[in-house]
Formats: sequence, C-alpha cells, structure tokens
Amino acid sequence: MSAHTPFACRLAAAVSVLALAAPQAFAQTDDATLEDVIVVLSTPMQLQSDEMVGSVDLISAQEIERNLNGNIADTLSRMPGVNSTYFGPAAGRPIIRGLGADRVRMLVNGLGALDASSASPDHAVSAEALGAQQIEVLRGPAAIAYGGGAIGGVVNVLDGRIPTERNDDLIDGFAYLGATSVDDGVQAAGRVTADFDGLMIQIEGLRREGSDFDIPGFAETEALREEHHDHDDDHDEDEDHHDEHEGEEEAAYGEVPDSDFTFETYSGAVSLVRDWGYIGVSVKETDAEYGLPGHSHAHEDEHDDDHDEDHAHEGEEAAPRLVLDQTRIDLRGELNRDATFNRIRWSFAHADYTHAELEDGEIGTLFKKDGFEGRVELAHDHGDNRQGAWGVQMLTQDFSAEGEEAYIEPVTTQDWGLFVTERWDNGVWGVEGGVRAETRELSGQRANRSFDTYSGSGSIFTRPADAWFLAATLSRTERAPTDAEVFADGPHAATRAYERGDLDLDTEVAWSGEVTARYAQGRISAETNLFFADYDGFIGLFPTGEEEDGFDVFEYRQANAELYGFEAQVNAELGEVRGWALSGEASLDYVRGELDDGGNLPRIPPLSSNLALIAERGVWSVRGEAHLVAEQDETTSFETETEGYAMFNADLEVTPFVERDVRVILGVRNLTDEEGRVHSSFLKDMVPLPGRSFRIAVRAGF
Repeated sequence: MSAHTPFACRLAAAVSVLALAAPQAFAQTDDATLEDVIVVLSTPMQLQSDEMVGSVDLISAQEIERNLNGNIADTLSRMPGVNSTYFGPAAGRPIIRGLGADRVRMLVNGLGALDASSASPDHAVSAEALGAQQIEVLRGPAAIAYGGGAIGGVVNVLDGRIPTERNDDLIDGFAYLGATSVDDGVQAAGRVTADFDGLMIQIEGLRREGSDFDIPGFAETEALREEHHDHDDDHDEDEDHHDEHEGEEEAAYGEVPDSDFTFETYSGAVSLVRDWGYIGVSVKETDAEYGLPGHSHAHEDEHDDDHDEDHAHEGEEAAPRLVLDQTRIDLRGELNRDATFNRIRWSFAHADYTHAELEDGEIGTLFKKDGFEGRVELAHDHGDNRQGAWGVQMLTQDFSAEGEEAYIEPVTTQDWGLFVTERWDNGVWGVEGGVRAETRELSGQRANRSFDTYSGSGSIFTRPADAWFLAATLSRTERAPTDAEVFADGPHAATRAYERGDLDLDTEVAWSGEVTARYAQGRISAETNLFFADYDGFIGLFPTGEEEDGFDVFEYRQANAELYGFEAQVNAELGEVRGWALSGEASLDYVRGELDDGGNLPRIPPLSSNLALIAERGVWSVRGEAHLVAEQDETTSFETETEGYAMFNADLEVTPFVERDVRVILGVRNLTDEEGRVHSSFLKDMVPLPGRSFRIAVRAGF
C-alpha cells in the first residue's frame, strides 16, 4: 500500500481486520497486564520487578501496541528517565539518564542489536517495538551483566521470534494493522506459530511506512532561518552575476521534507520445547529505506567551497537517503536441571549489516558491519535465600565505511567478559553484589589498542514495613573506548562535525550511587530513584575551534564529569464515577550533566513530567495524557537553548467481543498541534516533533 494512500482508506483497511478473528477464538492472549508481567528476564537472576535494587520498567505487548509511536526510542520516550536521539521518525535511539550511544546497550533477547545505531544518530535501530512480547528498560549501571557499554542502562527487546513455550492450540498468532494521519502512515504486523507436539514452527512479518510528516509551522527555528537568510545574502553579494534569489531555498513549512520511511522485517524460526527447556534457531531479514531530514544544509555547507569555484551545484540536488539491510541468525536455548546450577541459558547471534547513504541516487557512503555475539549463563536458584549467576560473553565485529563520509577506518573489535552476580535475601533485608572482568581489542589500520576493564557493584536492601522496599547501590564501572572514539577521522554530516578520534584514549571510570524507594499497598504504588555518577575520564566530543571540509572540528577527548538526578512515579486508583473506574499516573524526571572544570555536557534532556487519567468500564478503556517538558537552558557553548512545550494525547481502547481476542485502538497525539523540539536531538533546530495525528489500530489474536 502506498504511503500516500489517504488516511480514510487506511482507516477502512484497519477496521476490516476485525474479520480475521475466528468465531471459535476465545479472549485469550499472550499479552499480559502490567501486574502479570513481573519477572525481569534481562537480569541473570530473573527477579521480580518490585524486588530489583535498581530502577526497571517492563512494557507488555499490549502496552506497546497501545502506546506505539513509530520507532522504539520514540515509543519509550514517555517513560521517566528515557529520551530519544530523535533523528526524525525513522532513526532514534534510546537515551537513559542523559546517556546514549555506547553507554546504553540496545539488546535483542539479551544480545546486542549488531547494527550501527550507536555509531551515528542517523543510523536506525534494527529492533522493532511492534511485535515484541515485552520490552525491559533497566536504568543506571547494568554493566555487571552486560559490560561497560551498559554504564547508562539497558533496553532489551524480547521479540518472541524463537518460541520458548508450547501453544494452547495447534495454531496461535496475531495480526495487527494500524494507520496514522500525520504522515499517511501504515503499520502492519503478523505472527503465526504452529505446535507439532513441541516442535514449534513460526513465521512473522512487519511493515511500517510513512510519508513526510506534518508540523504546525516552520521546520527550522526562527534563529536558524535568520542565520540561513544572512548566509544567503552574503553569498549573493559575492556572486553579482547570479540572479537575486537564485539557489535560495524556501524554508520548509507545514511538513518536514525527506522524513519519509519504509521498514520491513521478515523472520522464520524453529524450536523444540520440552519440560527440560527449549532450543531454537531463527533467521530475520530487515530492510529499510528512509530520508535524512536536515541533511541538506549540512551538505550545502560542505560543498560551498566547490560551489564558489565552479557553481557545480546550481541545479537542485536530490536529498540524501539511507538504505539499510541486515540478515541476522539467532540460536538460543535454556536447560533446566536438578543440579547446583539448575538453569543454563545460552544465546548466539550473527548479523551481516550494511547501509548505504545515497547521494543523487548513487552510493555516497557505504557502511558495513559483520558481527557475532555469544553469551552463556549458569544460574542457581533453589528457592532458598540465596541465588546467583555466573556467565561469559563474547563479541567480535568488523566495521568499515567507504565513500564521501567515511569518517572511520576499518576496525575490528573483539570483546570478552566474565561476570558473577550473587544475592542473599532473608526476607527482612538482604545484599546483592557482582563483579565483571572484560578485555577489548581494537585493530585498525593506524594502531592496535587493548583494554582490560573491571567493574563491581554492591547493594543492600530492606523491607522495613509491609509494602515498603528500600535499596542503596554503590558501583564502580569501567568502560573501554569504542572504535569511533579511537579511530574517527573525517566529516560526519549527521553530527555536523569533522570528528577526530584519539589513539591514546584511556578507559572511562565511573563511581555511581543510587537509592531506590518503593511503596505498594491498596490503591497506591509509588517509586523514587535518586542517582549520582562521578566520571573520571568521561569520553566526549569537544570542539577544537578549527574547521575542516566545511565542518567545525570536534575531537574525542577525556574530561572529568558528573551526572545526577531523579525519577519519581506514582499510580493510584481514584475510585468509581457512574460505573467508570478511574485511575491516575504521574511521573517526574530530571538529570543534570556537568564538567568538573566548568560547563555542561551536551544534549542533556530537560526536566519533564507525564500526567495521565484512565477511565475503564467493561470493554472500554479511555486514557488522557499530558506530556510536559521544561525549557533547557543549561547548555554547552556549541548548542542552543530549547524551549519547553506541553503535548496532550488521548486514546480509546475497546475489546468489543467476549469470545474473540480483538482490540481496537483510536487515538490522537499532540491534540493542540503544539510545536515541540527534542533537546537531545542533533536536529532539534531543524526538525520538530510531528503535529496533530489521529491514529487507528486493530489487533486480533487467534
């Protein structure tokens, strides 16, 4: 279906999915309510979420579908402490507590996404929210389980692509179809799982597409439009033989050019499920093509010198586009047995990843990554007051870039890690701790670097009274530099910088502390987390004052820094009015990032809050939401301040049939058509958030 099909046609198509539910299908689904989804599968010990010593959120499949908002980062960005790099609707990576890139691990079933999303903000994440069985967000240091790359947190997508449990019937599955008005978008997904006496065969597919999305005003801020106008005036004065306004680009208004996208994912899997556990293999193919909004000005600046010489760019250039392809093979299993280590889990994945950045239809830059990651965990939990896990993890990947924006030389990364985590709990109080040792080898053309890192954490927790859980954690985490931080040397249009790595970078060390308080009794549940992290040798991109290839030069170097802040959230049942059960949700989060020698860390999200009122009656569930974001004026010397905004959303979820597993979702986002800009985005001054959007979606299980 074309991305330009009218919204009304998509609405009709979505409603027709109701016919997919078989009359014999009962209202039984693998989706779980928030109360049912309590086991955190991302941790080796698989604790209940309310027993975790740190901050964690679990998002069920039903919640994902109800709150779906494009890519995975934008879908999660309403959660406290979670933001997005927001490079338009196609590319966005989660930011947790002000940290992103290689400080937040983006996982798929406990292994890395094996894409290039951490290397650049315009590289899309290969994992999808739609179709996932559960998404787990661990805030704060999770490096004991997943290495220094998780020093800021973990987002783990449990995609369900390898069946781990038997079906209730011979055939189980679901179909989803949705549409959005702001971009004439369509979202479709489906899965079918067959159970042949424990031999499970599964196929699934997904497609998301959208055209350029609508906005309430200009794409660029007023300050940026004035800057470009002044630049055009100066350029015209220097070229008297040009017509008065030749080559001058009209400012985008009402929609964001080059923000269209198409994502497709197809997979097949086979697994064997028995009482002792399971073993299975899956193959997934991901294809995407999307525009790169905001890139045109970067390329105009880059080519200004050539333009001055021979006017080679008098004609209109086609906007850059990105074409992505990944083939991923996963092998996973779990063995449950009567032994000291009574649960053994293993996961292995190989991915062949490429993406091409197209200029005028030709490949300008080609990125390639060939990666393999493996993980084995041995856990012990015999129902007494002690449990723990020991494990090993390995990663090898070859990353290269060829062409105009090949800002990094070919690099091979090899990681090995060993970890141990243990917990003792006597009911009233307990302790938890862990250690991890890692080695990283970076092999490039100019140098070979190796790093040995050691991390450890210790927690104490107590239940001083019924309904209360208190915990305090102290961690020391080391993170080795990445391939880009060491070997980068070239223009990078996505960050609008000429990036230089440092072959002599040392490891990054962070001392962090966190205090967690939870309360749950009767109609109220609440949680507060206070955190602080002191970095010795924080690795960041800092300006040099130089210019090269039309870009300001930024170099990776180390500086001492600290981050601190909090998250608070409360849920409450408010009572009943005329048969409607009312409940409310409220959250508030804040993070501050400072350099020890003065100044602020860049792109730190501002104070934000989310307020929601939910009314439920029978098959009806209505939710109204206010998302409030404060202005950000605590900026670095090379970024601008960002105004605050308030956005209002509403949706209605209906389960119309008693004997059919069908849900219909009607919603509106940005009800007042407010302009909002994401401070953590490199494109914040060029690409605002989408304007008002109406949405319909239908999900049918069978």
